[in-house]
Amino acid sequence: MEIKLVPTLNNMGWMIAQELDTYTEAFIHYALNAQKPVLEVGAAYGVAAPRILQQGGKVIVNDLDGRHLDTLYAQTPPHLQPNLQLLAGSCIDEIEVEDHSLSAILCGRVFHFFDTETIALCLARFARWLEPNGKIFIVADSIFHGMNEGLLADFLQRKAEGHPNPARVSLTNNPRLAAQANKDDILQAMPEYFNFIDIETMAKLFNTAGFLVEHASYFPAKYYYEVSLWDGREGVGLIGVKV
Repeated sequence: MEIKLVPTLNNMGWMIAQELDTYTEAFIHYALNAQKPVLEVGAAYGVAAPRILQQGGKVIVNDLDGRHLDTLYAQTPPHLQPNLQLLAGSCIDEIEVEDHSLSAILCGRVFHFFDTETIALCLARFARWLEPNGKIFIVADSIFHGMNEGLLADFLQRKAEGHPNPARVSLTNNPRLAAQANKDDILQAMPEYFNFIDIETMAKLFNTAGFLVEHASYFPAKYYYEVSLWDGREGVGLIGVKV
């Protein structure tokens, strides 16, 4: 079987091994023409970073677990290592970047681990770090992720009622996951809860943080296995421009 995902060392899911979504590709293209440094947040072993380095670009790479970053550095060819800066720690409150010092930020497959309040906090920090007209690229698991199949009606009701985290789903009692033969292995590799993302909610958070939404869409998460797939809208991406 094709290896699509690589497990993380800190039980925060998996990193994409090969297949990229269009938002990550757009970040890579933007990074290669940026005037200031770019940052990949929650990168694990590096998704965009190796590709940027291979094409002659420079990149700052962040992850919660420094062991992932050590592996990335060790796997980077020595002549490219000077173009790689490592930044270990939580993007919520453990790392700091100089104000207005970045041209772009990619935060890929991170926000579905956070509640809405934490997402808003991160976006405000990212906005501070970006230069005027700098761009934020977000990729996350959407409300149409396979684990949310059968629960969408509950999400819509909670959203209509103004619940602050309408798409927060427990994996422990998730019916889609419970039907999988390897459910225990999946649970062991994941946090207990997901907070699936919808465009409308995320767009409001973008606007509050000082971003204009340049582009947003759902997309098929081809980098996932069958258990996570549903109707071709399992992933969600947004590009925002700092105003």
